[in-house]
Amino acid sequence: MRHPVKAVHFQLTGRCNLACSFCGQNKGMLGTGREELPVGFWLRCAEETEPDAPVTFWGGEPLLYPGFEELAERLSASRHPLEIVTNGTLAGRHAETLCRRFRRIFISVDGPRELHDAVRGKGVFDRVRASLEKLRERRGRLVFLTTVSDANVERMAELPELLAPLGPDEIILQQLMYLTGAEIAAYRNYSRTHFGCDYPELEAWRRDDDAAYLARLREQTALVRQRRHPVKVTVTGHRYPSLSADTPPCQAPGCRLHIRHDGEVGFCTDYFGFSIGNAQRHPLPELIEGERAGLWRKAIQDKALPVCDHCAWRLQVPYGG
Repeated sequence: MRHPVKAVHFQLTGRCNLACSFCGQNKGMLGTGREELPVGFWLRCAEETEPDAPVTFWGGEPLLYPGFEELAERLSASRHPLEIVTNGTLAGRHAETLCRRFRRIFISVDGPRELHDAVRGKGVFDRVRASLEKLRERRGRLVFLTTVSDANVERMAELPELLAPLGPDEIILQQLMYLTGAEIAAYRNYSRTHFGCDYPELEAWRRDDDAAYLARLREQTALVRQRRHPVKVTVTGHRYPSLSADTPPCQAPGCRLHIRHDGEVGFCTDYFGFSIGNAQRHPLPELIEGERAGLWRKAIQDKALPVCDHCAWRLQVPYGG
C-alpha cells in the first residue's frame, strides 16, 4: 500500500524565546541539539510531498528561524497551503507575510494578562496582543491554542468570552499534555524492544499528581459545553480509552510527516523520540514507505503506545486527525 505524503510539519528550529512553565521542550524534550537547516532543505522536502500538501511551521518558535520570510514566500508561490503554530510574540514583525500567505495562524493565548503571563512570562500577553492588532487584515483564519493548565483550569469556562475580543476565528481549549511515570516506563520499554532505541527525554512530560487537575477539568469542560460562545470553541481532551472501538486511530502514519530541525523524520509532533530516518540523506517517499515507518504503523495498529492516549492533536483535522 502506497502512503503519499499529504501533509508535513516543518520544525524549523528548536530555539524558543519563551520558557513556558509546562512545556516539555523547555524541560529537555529536544535534548541539546539546536541545529537549523537551510531554506533549500525545506524546499526540497516540500517538493517530495503531494503537490498541494499543507505545510505547518513549528518550533521551538518558528518565527526565530532566519529564513522564515523566504521560505514562506517560496512555498506559497509553489501552491502549498501554509499554517503556523507560534507563541505570537514575534508575529507583528512578520505580519504582512502571515496575513498574505498563511491560511491558518495558530497562536498560544492562555487567558487574559494575569493568566497568560503566569505561565508564559511577565509582559508576554501585551506583546502577543500588539501582534494580534497587526493581524486583523489577514486572509486566513486565526486560531487561539489555549492550554488549560493548573494556572487557568478553574476559569476554563470563562476563557472563550474573555478571549473573543482579541479577534480569533476559533479557540481550541487544549488539555495539558503529560504522561505518568508508569506510562513513560511502558513506552521506553516498548521503544527499546521494538524500535531499537530509548527515549529518556520523555521524562520532560512526566506528571503523577493530576487528580485535582482532572477533577477541575471535568467540571469546567461540562460548563464549556453547556454555554454558547461568541466564536467557535473546540475542547481537545486526551487520555482516550485505547481499547475503545469508536476511538479513531491516528491518521499521521499513513499520510503526514513531522521533520525535526535536524532533519530527523517521524510521525508524531510532540513525542518525537522515534525517527524513521533523516531527510538530509533520504527522500521523504522512501522514508514513509520504509521498514521503520512500518514499525510505527504496526504499533499504532496494535494500540501499543501510551503516548497516543495523551495526544491533543489526535482528533484535530488540521493535524491529520
